[in-house]
Amino acid sequence: MMDSLAKQWALFLDRCLEHRIDIDQFAAAATLLHTRSPLPGDKLAALLVKPRAAGVNSVDPRVIVYAERLLALRKVDASDILAAAFKFSKDRPIQPSDNTNPKDPSRWQNPSELDEILFHRLHKAFSGERPERPVSNVEATRTVKAVIMWMSAMVASHTNDSMLQAMAGIQQQPQQQSINVREGLGMLVVGLIENGKILQLLSRDKFKGGRKAFARALTTFIPFLSQTSIQIANRLEIYQKEHDFNDKSSAGGAANENAGLEVAALQLEAVIDLPQINTRAGLYIFLNALLLTRPLTDDIIVTNYLNSFYKMDPRNIETDLVTASFDMLANAMYRSESTQTMNSLKSFLVNKVPILLTQLTAPIYTMSPELCITQALSRIDPNAFPAFSQGFDDMLGNNSSLADVRQDFLNACALHNLIQANTVERLLGEAPMQGPPATRYVKQDLLKQCKDNIDKATTYIEELENLDGNAGAIVAALVDFVAHLCETQMTMYLKTLCNALSKKTTALDVILQFTSPASILRPLCQFLDEWRYEPDQEYQPVYDEFSAILVLVLAFVYRYELTYNDLGIGHDSFVAQLLERGHHSVSSNDLTDEQGNHLGTWLKGLFDADREGLSNDVFASCRPQDFYLIVPTLFSQTVMACSADVLSLDSVKGGLEYLHETFLLPSLIGGLTWMASHALTQTHQDHDVMVQIFHKLIRSAPTSGDAQAMHSTILSIVSARLETCFRTLKRRYPGYSTDIDQLLQAMKPNLHYVRSVSSPASELEQWTTATNNTLASSLRHTVQQLSQWATNASIQPNPPSYTHRQVYTCIDLLGTSKTLRAIIDEVKAQTDAGNGAAALDIGVSLICAPMIKSSGLPVEWAGSSAPVPQPPRTQSNLREMLKDEFDNAASFVSTDPSAAEAIVRLHRRVEAKLAVIAQAGLSTANVDLSNVGMVQAPSLPSDLDKAINDTAAASIAATGADMTDINKQLQQNIDQQLDLGGVGAGLDLSGMVVDGSAGGMSADMGNLPDLDLDMGDMSMGMGMEGDDDWGLDFDNM
Repeated sequence: MMDSLAKQWALFLDRCLEHRIDIDQFAAAATLLHTRSPLPGDKLAALLVKPRAAGVNSVDPRVIVYAERLLALRKVDASDILAAAFKFSKDRPIQPSDNTNPKDPSRWQNPSELDEILFHRLHKAFSGERPERPVSNVEATRTVKAVIMWMSAMVASHTNDSMLQAMAGIQQQPQQQSINVREGLGMLVVGLIENGKILQLLSRDKFKGGRKAFARALTTFIPFLSQTSIQIANRLEIYQKEHDFNDKSSAGGAANENAGLEVAALQLEAVIDLPQINTRAGLYIFLNALLLTRPLTDDIIVTNYLNSFYKMDPRNIETDLVTASFDMLANAMYRSESTQTMNSLKSFLVNKVPILLTQLTAPIYTMSPELCITQALSRIDPNAFPAFSQGFDDMLGNNSSLADVRQDFLNACALHNLIQANTVERLLGEAPMQGPPATRYVKQDLLKQCKDNIDKATTYIEELENLDGNAGAIVAALVDFVAHLCETQMTMYLKTLCNALSKKTTALDVILQFTSPASILRPLCQFLDEWRYEPDQEYQPVYDEFSAILVLVLAFVYRYELTYNDLGIGHDSFVAQLLERGHHSVSSNDLTDEQGNHLGTWLKGLFDADREGLSNDVFASCRPQDFYLIVPTLFSQTVMACSADVLSLDSVKGGLEYLHETFLLPSLIGGLTWMASHALTQTHQDHDVMVQIFHKLIRSAPTSGDAQAMHSTILSIVSARLETCFRTLKRRYPGYSTDIDQLLQAMKPNLHYVRSVSSPASELEQWTTATNNTLASSLRHTVQQLSQWATNASIQPNPPSYTHRQVYTCIDLLGTSKTLRAIIDEVKAQTDAGNGAAALDIGVSLICAPMIKSSGLPVEWAGSSAPVPQPPRTQSNLREMLKDEFDNAASFVSTDPSAAEAIVRLHRRVEAKLAVIAQAGLSTANVDLSNVGMVQAPSLPSDLDKAINDTAAASIAATGADMTDINKQLQQNIDQQLDLGGVGAGLDLSGMVVDGSAGGMSADMGNLPDLDLDMGDMSMGMGMEGDDDWGLDFDNM
């Protein structure tokens, strides 16, 4: 896959250089391409600076300006540029593995002038009172490594040339270009030493090896530089004395240091593990992570995770699972979570947990589920789950009480034959208000009923919100029914089904608790792709049916922040294109002839006063797919025409009435999104017109019931963008306050629709407002609270406040390394305080918790009808960062032994747990779980029983297998054509064919073995006291 990305970028860069593309157009195109085809900075820089012909003696200035723009866009950093320049430099020593064929492009070299210019440009970036670089700790580390490599290589190369000339009897001064490139490197070194962040890095104890290597290289470089540039050499010598950059190493010292590291490594191997306990807080963290945003409740992942932690201890697995599910609900109540969140968590407890219990209660176990449930109910917080006699406030409309949840859960357990129906009253301690459902649904029966009568499907959709234990079977049947309707082209039924689903937000949450997004959405997206007009038909009904399906797809996408990858579709599909450019208007010059014709037809149909309305010809002239892609442009043209008095405001409002009909309502998503973006730009005077249009589209509700429901769903989809837009406009233009307040009031019922991992401002303030409080310290405080609760849960049943959103926020704002460091530091502190076993379980649970992005535990929904492909990652996860910390632990075992021991224990435990999960996942990858827990027989299916036994075997046999090999997944194929549309005039990439070469140039960068920046004893790993020691945001590193 990486080779394919490199080929795309190589061809893109070659075309840009060949056509002399303007820098702004290059930046726009590069940003778009990087979004679609992210390439590591080192490979991208190498593709840019590589020579494009043998024996080139001049520098292409476009290479320099493109490099500067990529640096500004943070697609590459300084170390990438230096390493790439070194690869093709005349000063790079020849490696034994190099191809000696002079015609091989990999052996072509750049002129020294290019190196000189890059050195001077980077010197400016590192110099000054407020230097632009480094932007991260990692960039600083790698830049120092690269400069060390450059100094050593240049001294060796130029000295060898002088010696050869002397041996040949040739006495001559260095050539001017040789002097220039030395001075350029010298000035870069000056800039680095004058840079406060670089000095801070070089002064760290953890960077002792790097400091020694830098001092050695500088000690040899200064005399070499003084031969031609005495002023720069003197300046470096002053800095060398001022900062003590002297080479004090010796052979004996190096030997002693290596011996010390070997002793430290032995000490780490001898670290004694703490007792392994499964805390109540650990599973509480896991379930919070599963249900924070888009549900990650894949049956296989949940059961494998539980078995890996509990070593096939059925009683504690079931007891702790039920307890943690109730704890999660209590936490949500105490945190005053939204009604939608509470309903989602209730559904998980009542509809999902009993099914998981049936899977965990295999026939080989004799433990009664009733005993486990009884023990779990005795642990939960009685204040959060009072008896009915204490919970009448809930019946009077106070949703803070969860008095009915225990009854609903026990009835669901009785429905799934986990307990007898007559035991519900005994377990409750009082007579239940109602008993379990009379019928336990089975997927096949429901599916048959839906196929026979579409009204049954809508009835079951209504029942998805019920807390009775039957939701799993309903979801399984609906998923198959949707696929059936798509296959049989039953568009009218699809319209009815989609309309019923899109207006039920809770139903969407419940569906994704039982299946992957792709299972239900991929058939719909493919159906929208393949939608074609049939001859002799009315075209408006086609738009009506298309709109209903599209709104449901977009409701899922926007609520759970899904990408086209999550939907299981390709980048060229209609929905993927709509998500990418369905809210961007196109200028008149960039419209294709077909788009221009479509736009003109729609403008006339909507706003032509001589017409009686939208005729069938308007719909017939433009497919729905084409219409929704030009909607932002349609809105743009309308706003401009109305502002210029080409169209009257009354005629615009009259035309917009059509957009309140179900057949065009989804156009408000792209239209309002474009308007929210355009309103915030300060390059126009369209605010009067836009405020009137906002009022028309938002406050004027449609007349029909279906249209009102769809309109409400659409407003929910765009509510976050609109709220931000309106509040910003209110601050900028106080004269519009009354109008904007009315709009905000109209939007109020639709707010908070998106289930996002991003923290609202109120949460950030809560974590950081205390004196001397930071995100890192707040995370440490959370780990501390969870660790202490883990040991005191028996006397303190109510859980501490927790949301896994805090971990996401720390990773996004602090970086993965600093987030991990906060966890490690608190585990260390708790261990010193005698609470190490519990803290270790908390730390392992946080690191192993599944996440929407950069997850150490991929959630693939292997048992679903459409498994989830793993998205490309551009950021290390907590597990990978822990591995880096473990690799560097020997270097600081003498200075901070407690931290080193904490890292070793965490690493051992995390790798062992995830190895067991991965091994068990291999044996269950092909198991169809669509009917698990949804059939009449109380025993487990044989496939799942075998999977659980396999999990047990893996759990016992696990010895820390290499997760990298186990979890290797096939990546989705990258598009072979780059469609950058109208990014820049003269830049036609639409027909680009990646054939592995561009003008004879190979795009294969290999593994760049000669750019290995490992400096031996330098302790310069990724885990150096966090990604950001200067308050910067390095989440996209």
